Amino acid sequence: MKKLEDFKRYIELHRQRVVNLGMALARSQFPHLENVNLEFFLRLHDRSKTMSAPVTLKSYGYNNPLPPLERLFHFYGKSLKTETQNHDLKTLISDINSIDEKIALRFFENQKIFDPKMRESFFIIEKVADLVDRSLDPQASEEFGHHMILASEYVRDPYMANLSVWLEQNYLQLTENLSFSTYKKAE
Repeated sequence: MKKLEDFKRYIELHRQRVVNLGMALARSQFPHLENVNLEFFLRLHDRSKTMSAPVTLKSYGYNNPLPPLERLFHFYGKSLKTETQNHDLKTLISDINSIDEKIALRFFENQKIFDPKMRESFFIIEKVADLVDRSLDPQASEEFGHHMILASEYVRDPYMANLSVWLEQNYLQLTENLSFSTYKKAE
């Protein structure tokens, strides 16, 4: 991937696949959850990567002059070789995670979702959907610069691994027409 605009679209497609995967997982494995709030929550996944306005980013404690997506694009497809590169990527991931955690907390406060079990279910669904997408998206190995391991093999928690297996078995139908290669062909 050579253009930032392509990377932006790639991230948007990933975010949509996480919503599709998470909602399917919830319908199948978490039928007690209220889907409207869950869908709103899943749509916030990786929201930090879509932010570019300095004022908005500052409101989340972000101080780097480059937006998260631009910083992340610098690492696209690179195998990190130096301590400095590893440090810079860890700092970026920390910045992104900090923003996304604050967004999630604001969501729960605004929606008045105080039940810890419901919050935990939302986070589990999002995490599993994200990991499964990253492990099965054909573009991910290029993005991360290495072969991807299936989420069900990577995740140490047996419960989350079992949820991952279910999504892995249904991945293609749940993410149909949401791959970056499909997007590029349609251009």
